[in-house]
Amino acid sequence: MTDLKQCVWHTEVDVPKGLQELHGERTRVSTLVIVYVTALACAGLVAWQLVQSGLPIWKVALAALIFLDVGGGVAANLSTSTNHYYQVHDRLRLPFIAMHIIHPAVLAVLFPLALPYFLYVLLFTLSATMAVNAIKDRELQQNIASFLVVVGCAFSFFFPQALPVLYLFAPLFMVKLILGFAVRRTPLV
Repeated sequence: MTDLKQCVWHTEVDVPKGLQELHGERTRVSTLVIVYVTALACAGLVAWQLVQSGLPIWKVALAALIFLDVGGGVAANLSTSTNHYYQVHDRLRLPFIAMHIIHPAVLAVLFPLALPYFLYVLLFTLSATMAVNAIKDRELQQNIASFLVVVGCAFSFFFPQALPVLYLFAPLFMVKLILGFAVRRTPLV
């Protein structure tokens, strides 16, 4: 039975065309499970915290949706299949980075008192992602990306938050884009 579970867990599956920008063309069952469990856990924990703060349910739902995407994106962007997909489809890299202006923009609208925080996270993350993406040396990319994530997260705490759960956004967003997406970890075959 353990061998069967091991075999299924490591089985590679073809990803439907509409989901390839999230998971690549082929990925492991284990990767898909981890991405979606991470996404749901992140969204659930954020929703739970926001509900307790007394926010309207529509704000909770929208914020949870953003955290679902960002949390799941951390696991997806660190996967071999997604990393490889964006190396093969290099022309999609800049549009993928640019579309991530939406996440902090929506959160800033939902939580206007946190506008300076979300503006900082947006500007720092997109600038750092573009800089790391431009570096060709893989090891240097990883080292610079790690440095930028640490510095970016550390400075994010200089912005006071009425809702402490919002501090989760900076590390997730930065790891997803700077470390997960901008760094090319897998060699092209």
